[in-house]
Amino acid sequence: MREFRRATAALERGPSVETLVVEAATWRIRDIVVQAVASAGRDPTATMKALGVVKTRYEQECSRRLARLEDREVLGLHRRRTDYPDIYQGLNTIEDPDDIEVVLDAHDLALLLPGLVLWTGDGAHIMRNREQVLDLTGLYDLRFLGDVQE
Repeated sequence: MREFRRATAALERGPSVETLVVEAATWRIRDIVVQAVASAGRDPTATMKALGVVKTRYEQECSRRLARLEDREVLGLHRRRTDYPDIYQGLNTIEDPDDIEVVLDAHDLALLLPGLVLWTGDGAHIMRNREQVLDLTGLYDLRFLGDVQE
């Protein structure tokens, strides 16, 4: 959502689709921006409208997915049974304590569900320490969400 707002702000600052495309080159929605620019005939006003339509659809899809996750028939909640202090200490190279807690939660669940794979979008902390996480936990594998191909 932040990137959609950034795209709109960029067009409001200076209505240049070329500048927007350059600015969006590193964004996750870069392909959406390029497609919106192309479909709008490189017209800034039409591009802004096209991005607004896509943003609305994106918000609706996020709401739909959230509702599905909140459905207890779809998603079960798990509470960790112990703190695993030895594993916590072994994961001290992960710089974010919240990320260590996520790994410990996944480890605890993996003890109940053999073959558990932890999918994460955290490349900076969790994936960077992948081998250590796998060595210290009961996880079957650790994979990065950015590697998923649609």
